[in-house]
Amino acid sequence: MTVGAWFTLAVVLFTVLAMVREWLAPSIAVVGAMALLLVAGVVEPTQAFAGFSNPAPITVAALFVLARAVEKTGALQPVVRATLARRRGHRRSLLRILVPTAGSSAFLNNTPIVAMLVPQISAWAERRGQPVSWYLMPISFAAVLGGMVTLIGTSTNLVVSGLLEEAGQAPLGMFEMTGVALPGAVAGLALLVLIAPSLLPDRGGPKAAFEEAAREFTVEMEVEPDGPLVGRTVEEAGLRQLKGVFLAHIERDGKAVAPVAPAEVLRGGDGLRFVAQVDLVVDLHAIRGLRSSEHKHTRGF
Repeated sequence: MTVGAWFTLAVVLFTVLAMVREWLAPSIAVVGAMALLLVAGVVEPTQAFAGFSNPAPITVAALFVLARAVEKTGALQPVVRATLARRRGHRRSLLRILVPTAGSSAFLNNTPIVAMLVPQISAWAERRGQPVSWYLMPISFAAVLGGMVTLIGTSTNLVVSGLLEEAGQAPLGMFEMTGVALPGAVAGLALLVLIAPSLLPDRGGPKAAFEEAAREFTVEMEVEPDGPLVGRTVEEAGLRQLKGVFLAHIERDGKAVAPVAPAEVLRGGDGLRFVAQVDLVVDLHAIRGLRSSEHKHTRGF
């Protein structure tokens, strides 16, 4: 291979690695790779910007505007409620979601379809007390399967059709791939409904995560001046192995010691601030040598 080919290969590999390791945002990584190849003279300006003249990116961008409008107006909420109004089993609910998703994705780009459905399905699942993880990945796969059926279903088909035209070939027809893709999509949907409930993890959505985080709060404790913890390190005192409880900082002589190292030696009168879940606060009060800082406010009564 030529030097330019080796350089291009290195840039592509680094771009993929940067996105996989999340060193850079995908948009920055891709545009940066294009700019690097352009500056190095590997590609000409017309080649570097040729992709922006392809109708596929413009189509996807326009549909994202539509997806945002649907999300803000809640236009899909009545449709979701009508489709999933009755309480059904997990597989039946999944089937009633995936079939319309795949069908609409055949005539609209799959990425905006998922962007429109995710907020609506997430809210519906949380209202039913079900993990949103049961539905989100199958929705994504169903949109991809449906997008294969027609020319406009996915930007990949549009790009290939555009490349064929540039090469002087006839573009792809609207339903040219339907005969092969439709049976594959049907089989894929059946497989999703069959195995997804057994394989997908039980993860809550953002609302559940927020409610769990809201149950955490700070607790102020104090090292008893003549207690058994004086002169011991944080690790020796067992304050690093508390389940669900984190020692945020130590208040000493009006100054905060943070972060708290395991080798930090405790002194009498040290104020300890813990971040803990509500149901685990009792564990702190059970440690000999620690007392609640509230005693300072009640001593005079």
